[in-house]
Amino acid sequence: MKYWKTKSLIALGIGASAYALIVPAFGQDAPESLLPEGFGDPVPAAPPPPPPPPAAPAPAAPTAPSAAPSPSPAAPRASSDIVVGDEEGFDEFDIGDIDLGFETIPTEYELPAQARRSLAEIGPLTPDIGGYGEDAFAGADGRYISRLMRELDAPGPSRWLHISLRRALLSRVPTPEGVVAPDWVAERAWLLLRMGEVDGAQMLAQRVDSDRHTPKLYAVAMQTNLASGDLAGFCPLVTGARQTAESPAWVMADAICAGLAGESARATAQMASIRNAELTNGFDMLLGDRAVNAGGSARAVPVEWEGVERLNAWRFGVSHATGVEIPDELYENSGRQVQAWRARSPTVDLADRIAPARTAAVIGVLSNQALVSMYSALLAELDPSAIPGSTTDILRTAYVEADPGERIAAMETLWTEGDSADGRYAGQILTARAAARIQPNADLVDSADGLIAAMMTAGLDIQAARWSALVDDADNDQAWALLAVGAPRPVVDIDYGRLDDYADNAGADGRHRARLLAAALAGLGRLDAGDIQQADGAFDLRLDRENIWTRQLERVARGRRVGLVALISAIGMQADSWAGIPPNHLYHIVRAYRLAGREPEARMIAAEAVTRA
Repeated sequence: MKYWKTKSLIALGIGASAYALIVPAFGQDAPESLLPEGFGDPVPAAPPPPPPPPAAPAPAAPTAPSAAPSPSPAAPRASSDIVVGDEEGFDEFDIGDIDLGFETIPTEYELPAQARRSLAEIGPLTPDIGGYGEDAFAGADGRYISRLMRELDAPGPSRWLHISLRRALLSRVPTPEGVVAPDWVAERAWLLLRMGEVDGAQMLAQRVDSDRHTPKLYAVAMQTNLASGDLAGFCPLVTGARQTAESPAWVMADAICAGLAGESARATAQMASIRNAELTNGFDMLLGDRAVNAGGSARAVPVEWEGVERLNAWRFGVSHATGVEIPDELYENSGRQVQAWRARSPTVDLADRIAPARTAAVIGVLSNQALVSMYSALLAELDPSAIPGSTTDILRTAYVEADPGERIAAMETLWTEGDSADGRYAGQILTARAAARIQPNADLVDSADGLIAAMMTAGLDIQAARWSALVDDADNDQAWALLAVGAPRPVVDIDYGRLDDYADNAGADGRHRARLLAAALAGLGRLDAGDIQQADGAFDLRLDRENIWTRQLERVARGRRVGLVALISAIGMQADSWAGIPPNHLYHIVRAYRLAGREPEARMIAAEAVTRA
């Protein structure tokens, strides 16, 4: 998605009078947290950061989308042939349009009231276990928020913004005005699924009783079950779903459930009716036959992928559920979220899940602990002769070797074995806690930048800050930059002169990284007003530039609506990589999190920018 999409999305909050979409001036078990204990706990209101440099006279407030920010010079996000969350991506197998309005379906109450799940507030995360509280989306019209969620490209370039957005989407919050509760759940689950968060999406969708589903939630429930490979999950929903939309997907789901229940005659008849009506293509029909017969057929249905050019949700889900191997080339043409789905699939061999798991960690789906656990489990499956020199063996050295020098050497091997920027970042995530176990030592200060970067991937900011005294006196610019933005409090000298030296040493190749560092320091309030003005001019940061997006972000940040801060921040961070993120966008995002009382997230996003740009 190009940055012009930010314009059209946020403009909804200004110009769509029919929906009254302006954000007013405000003012199952919880998923694994990716944060270390105590990280990101609410903090008292932060004082306003130093103001940006004096701005030129502001233009009149825009009233039309044309007044929104101009397109970024960043390359637009390449669209995937299989973005499994794309409503138009199922031309070969129509699973139903999720954007069906705000109707509710008639319900027949079969459960006593006390046995029903409440729709008053929905979400697994409360503030004591990482949620952002019931005011996370307060005050905004539900149609506005839903449209932002639906149009957001996911996954984005930032691991830490992903983590924050996931926490917002899974927070226990009331349904906003303008939407019904099941549709509100559907929009949140749909975005989680497109982010690669299969378990979170399924957990959220299952918090609404099946007889209270709307057409939109039925469609999203179909997607979550396919992404998780849980074909039996269709069964409680089939009857209600078929009353709202007689799509081929739900007819085949009905047949699959009949097959799983041993009703082979009914399953065969339903599949025959689909085949006779030519409701879908032959390959997807073949997969349906395979699933129907998985309940006990004596003869498995063979599946050949010859001629299949793209993956869709049906093909992914049914194949994983029935043990059909998907060709690698189809995965290569899929979005990164599909790799995250693949990483958690129990039907895929563990060795084949390692590479997808690394991608999932870079996105923000998997934690350091989850990734290390997968490698540890893989060790038991390796032939003893294959262990020496393997990634698993090197990882073991990084964590348990007695000599710190050998442990660092092992970590550096893991950081450099990736053949891409994401591969290197995955190596840093993998070694985060190993890096935290290295005691600061002047003899090791040359490796401090890599160690600190690794610790920051897991939010181990306190451990990283222990290196501050050594870093401040050493010639290690990258370690200084990471501590300047990532430490819980200023622990190194920070001023424009040091920033300018960093930029000079970074050279032309590191110019964008230096600009992001300057913007992050300004957003965190770690430069004084004079230094901000000097950096703004020297690095062409354009911190005083305002538009609809910046004003909306500022408004919700001052109201401490953290869910809206995360969502609107994600709208401003849509690019293929950190190379496409403008410094002034990072400035406003970091500043917004700080104003909203979430400085830990602000610091980790800033540290990630300095690491990955």
